[in-house]
Amino acid sequence: MQVKPVKTSKAHTRRPLPTAAEVAANPELVAPAPPRAPRGISSALGVGFLGALLAQLAEGADPAIQPLPAAVLDAERAASDADAAAKAEATRRSVATLVAPMLQKALDEDGRGAFGCVAVDPPTMLSENEALNLIEQEFAKAGVKLRDCYELTGFSQTRTDWKAERKPRGKGEEDEWRFAISGDGDPARPTRIEPGSWVFDFASEDGTLLVEFLSEDDHSKLEDKNRGFMSTVRSYDFPRRAARLREDLATRTNGAPVTVALFFDPLTSVYKWTDHKKVPRPGSRFEKMSEKEIDGMDWRKRRELLTLDALDKLREQVRFFLEWAKKEGVLAP
Repeated sequence: MQVKPVKTSKAHTRRPLPTAAEVAANPELVAPAPPRAPRGISSALGVGFLGALLAQLAEGADPAIQPLPAAVLDAERAASDADAAAKAEATRRSVATLVAPMLQKALDEDGRGAFGCVAVDPPTMLSENEALNLIEQEFAKAGVKLRDCYELTGFSQTRTDWKAERKPRGKGEEDEWRFAISGDGDPARPTRIEPGSWVFDFASEDGTLLVEFLSEDDHSKLEDKNRGFMSTVRSYDFPRRAARLREDLATRTNGAPVTVALFFDPLTSVYKWTDHKKVPRPGSRFEKMSEKEIDGMDWRKRRELLTLDALDKLREQVRFFLEWAKKEGVLAP
């Protein structure tokens, strides 16, 4: 393509300036043009600010100590909020694994218990089928279809070992036993860091959302390794295990971004101990029953009521996550 000069048509040739006689006959030829409306918000704010400044100067005020016009402040605030929102979204997208917050009430009150020895009120555990069915139903109500099993890799898992060590004493004295814990500061017992892998119970159809219910088997996978000693008590602390898994998953920095939802077995029990006294657990189906009525109940009925309490508590965990996910844009509202 060749560049050619633009030809000016006769209809658009420049007209000469009017003569004195023409101005006398037509004064509007030299009248000032009407002011042009400012273009864009910056021009409008500039004009407004200049007008306010001139007014202050006319009144003798010191412009250095006068507040900015409200329009200017509103515009700056809106720009700042938009910038902060954009940075937050960019940060969220840069995290490979976003572990959703968990219901604080559940972390404080549920998921702990023990079996064996002197455990006078052992908790009731949900079966995985009971728990997973409830989770799937609650997500379906929220319009989220889940598929089974999804393995996530690319993160680091922390392993802590407990080991019983025997230290001989002098003649006639019993040997001393102590429990050595890896990661306790002794260079000879460092905390082990291993490549992590976890198979989640559910995933969304596009694989961007992973869902896990921490069951008894999962608790065993996450607990400290016990080497060299045994106990007649089996204790559980699901909030602690969930915290460990959350920390491990957060070490994943590469790969497609995913959001993780963690839930755990509430481990419901009949009684709550207050001031060394047991009372029916508040908010449970046993709350208004007497101890005599509870103790005389058939074990199958007792198990049924405990299971219903556990399902209610798990439902609260799931609905808390769904509400958070919609608010944060992880799920469609």
